[in-house]
Amino acid sequence: MNRPRGIAFLLLLAVVWPLGQARADKALNALKPFLRTHCIECHGPDKQKNEIRFDTLGTDLTDRRTLEIWQDALDQLNLGEMPPKKAAQPERADTAQFIDALSARLELAYAQRKSTGGQTVIRRLNRLELRSTLRDLLHLQGAAYRPGAVSGLVDNNGNGRVERQGNDPVRFFPEDELDEGFANIGDRLVMSDFLLKLMLGAAEETIGAATHPGPKPSVEPREFAAPFVQGRKLGQRTIETVAREEFHKEVDLLTQRYYEGGDGRLVPRELGGGVRVSGRYRVTVEVSGHNQKHPWDELAKTDQSQPFKIGLHVADARNGGIGGPTSRTVQVWDLPGDGKRRTFSAELWIDDTWMPWIGWENGPYDRNFRAERLVEKYYPAQFKPRPDRKAVPKEVYDAWPVEMARVLLKAGYAGPNVRVHRLKLEPLIDQWPPRSHVALYGNGSVEEADVEELLKNFATRAWRRPVTDAEVAPYVKLVHGLMEDPKAKPLGAIKELKYRVYHGKWTKLPKFDELKPAAEGALAGGLIDIRPARKPDYYGMVFEGRLEAPVAGEYAFELASDDGSRLLVANQKVIEHDGLHGASTKRGKVRLAKGTHAIRLEYFAYGRPNSLRLAWSGPGIASTPLSVIQTAPQQIVGNPDEARAIRALQAGYAALLCSPRFLYLRENAGDLDAYALASRLSYFLWSSMPDETLFRLAAENKLREPAVMLAQVERMLKDPKAEAFVQNFTTTWLRLDKLGKMPPEKGGPFRFYHDRRMEPMLSKQAAAFFADVLVRNERITTFIHSDHTYLNAHIARWMYNRDDVPGEGMIRVPTNDPRRGGILTMPAVMTATANGVDTSPIVRGVWLLENILGSPPSPPPPDVEPLSPDLRGAKTIREQLELHRKHEACASCHRKIDPMGFAFENFDPVGRWRTHYRTDGRPQIDPATELPNGDQLADIVAFKQMLLKREPDFARCLTEKMLTYATGRRLEPLDRGEVNRITTALAKNGNRLRDLVHLVATSEIFLQK
Repeated sequence: MNRPRGIAFLLLLAVVWPLGQARADKALNALKPFLRTHCIECHGPDKQKNEIRFDTLGTDLTDRRTLEIWQDALDQLNLGEMPPKKAAQPERADTAQFIDALSARLELAYAQRKSTGGQTVIRRLNRLELRSTLRDLLHLQGAAYRPGAVSGLVDNNGNGRVERQGNDPVRFFPEDELDEGFANIGDRLVMSDFLLKLMLGAAEETIGAATHPGPKPSVEPREFAAPFVQGRKLGQRTIETVAREEFHKEVDLLTQRYYEGGDGRLVPRELGGGVRVSGRYRVTVEVSGHNQKHPWDELAKTDQSQPFKIGLHVADARNGGIGGPTSRTVQVWDLPGDGKRRTFSAELWIDDTWMPWIGWENGPYDRNFRAERLVEKYYPAQFKPRPDRKAVPKEVYDAWPVEMARVLLKAGYAGPNVRVHRLKLEPLIDQWPPRSHVALYGNGSVEEADVEELLKNFATRAWRRPVTDAEVAPYVKLVHGLMEDPKAKPLGAIKELKYRVYHGKWTKLPKFDELKPAAEGALAGGLIDIRPARKPDYYGMVFEGRLEAPVAGEYAFELASDDGSRLLVANQKVIEHDGLHGASTKRGKVRLAKGTHAIRLEYFAYGRPNSLRLAWSGPGIASTPLSVIQTAPQQIVGNPDEARAIRALQAGYAALLCSPRFLYLRENAGDLDAYALASRLSYFLWSSMPDETLFRLAAENKLREPAVMLAQVERMLKDPKAEAFVQNFTTTWLRLDKLGKMPPEKGGPFRFYHDRRMEPMLSKQAAAFFADVLVRNERITTFIHSDHTYLNAHIARWMYNRDDVPGEGMIRVPTNDPRRGGILTMPAVMTATANGVDTSPIVRGVWLLENILGSPPSPPPPDVEPLSPDLRGAKTIREQLELHRKHEACASCHRKIDPMGFAFENFDPVGRWRTHYRTDGRPQIDPATELPNGDQLADIVAFKQMLLKREPDFARCLTEKMLTYATGRRLEPLDRGEVNRITTALAKNGNRLRDLVHLVATSEIFLQK
């Protein structure tokens, strides 16, 4: 729809609008008798529920509050929630006539009215958008930049959260403020001096990571022949260890897929700490499958009709390794179990601290699969009961499982197994310098590069639009000034920096000065670096040098370490971070006079992983590293002129990235121009900047053409970067940001949730389901009910009580259960809507009204308790809420909320099915519910059927959520007309999800600020 423009239209509107308004007054006045008859009792001079009066309701729909009240009246009648069930009900024909007349009048109001407030407030990039934009702008790769990569605190081993290590550029940024789950609402994304300092640090770090000035690195292919490991390590069961050491010394045996301690997982010992050099690799494995058909199905259960499935995975050694939350599946291959060797390979990017590992996705997965149980069942004559631990020496007790394993292997192991013969790791360096370096410094000599051209090209991409010479002139001047100053050097380098290395096991920092160092040396780059220790663990280091304060003032230091550390500046203790602990950060401040000051940093590493990072800030200094970035490429080398030129350009690029033109999405009023539209589309579907194709179409001014826009939407949805839309929108819509805010208790029935590190898997399940509906363009009602879902082995076993789903990755499986299917009863949603201890029908009911039906209840009155204080005699939550509803102030809202929540009561705080509460007496759960319109629903199955009948309400809700996500602003009543147009068009083709994305991207709301 084209918006009318020009003086002629304004003159015409001045004449027509008052006439239309007069007719509207008459139309609305004609509806007031219905309100007087059926609504005045609760919304009149004597009583004003929700502070609404219909006896004084005006008809001027240019008044926002008046429009909202008329719209609310229409919504309540459409939902059948008004008049109240106990009140006299109007004739159906009268209600239908009222609804039709008011709908037509409001439709006219939405079409005619133009909002001055319905515009996107200028907004900065949020954390996720900033990370993705830096990735694409600087051509960076790596796990830290993947959609869904976790920053901040993570639980690597089920023992509590620690600071995640890595090179995520926004890892120190505070969480963005949310508005009903949305992290991209303009007026919530404020800027501060603190954030600007963090931005400068992120800019400098990522620019450094994109810089590769030295020669092409020499990374040799590495080939590992079995056995890869020695002893029972890295996920090997006793039977696998015995097989490798005594029977099949030339192979590594896998007998079971992952379970508890990590069985059925294999990584060469030399790669246990990572591949050491970040880059693209080809990973090749040679494996053979044996005994696909076998006689041990009772205790070693497998699907003997299916080939074995071998998975290639990667995991971060610093953050939990193969059993931690970073582990992800790269590829799964089918391996026939006929004993023949087969070779598989895959190409992928692997960061330096990440390791590839091999897993058997569909091997036996059962507690009965133990050597002793197999011997007892199939070789009873050779079975020996386990000796009493108290009656025999420890070595005899420990030798028993080894003896049982030998029995199985001597007999010629008849169970299913996979033998791993070889793993090869080949580096793939196709271009040097890499694209990231060429984009910043060109192909030739950096000293002779055209600074203005480099900066202008960079600014055009960074600011996402063409730039003028005048706009980049200050940055060009900055770079030239630094290039011409031979004394120019980066702030932060520590002068005369020396180190000493000590060997030993400590749980606290020792008195290093009383110990003899094992090694010592100097760090010419002036940055703290633990790599000269040349040890993975059990060592300590002392760094000493001089730090120059450019002016007098207060300086802040940030010290992150795993394990203990201590910082002294100017002979003053600034930060004490001693003791055994995971990666975590402490901060301190000190006043310094202008000049140089002694700096000393002490550190010890007890076990693995270990890390040390130091940064400072102060007058005239943004947050600046005083330590090397462990995952960054080599430091700047070469002749002094080249190094100075590179540093000068880096300063210019960092300044460009701290400009509001980069940090904020620039959108003009009215119809978005071509470049603003390209950015809106790219941040909608990729959470990142436009690519070359979008920039080209913007330059050609073609994006507003519907066919071009739809073609781009399809192209972008097929791009791997669309994973950002899938994950971010799913999290936003379903409010999965609440996962982890109130996690289940660590003990008792929910201990598995932490031990198995379930939380990251729950989000992945929801995202996988959403992606499937999007790719297949299925009806949106699939989110309410489906005959399939996505599971991996862990969620299937612990949440769904199923043992028929193999592997780490999410796969599409039938539900075989009408209570499941869709997203409503997924563990992610059920966990996010519980409080970690028990469930609340109120919370789950509000969640459903807000995110599925789009009719959120009013906030509770300020003078009403969350639950009535007098709940004596109530044994269940249902009885408590029945007492609560006796309060008149609570009844009207809870009559709408509670029925929506009771339907989910059979799902416990993490989404498992239950039939009784865990409270005293274990009362039975009653999921039956009665809706405000009187409909009786027996259980969750009937409840989902009811929701399917309210498909139009769900379609409107999902449309509004997606429009809010796409535009970065809250929708207003004035947007209702365009929302109606979208939902009408959507319904014509069956309310399909991919169609909705198309309609959103071509809507007037999306195309305008």
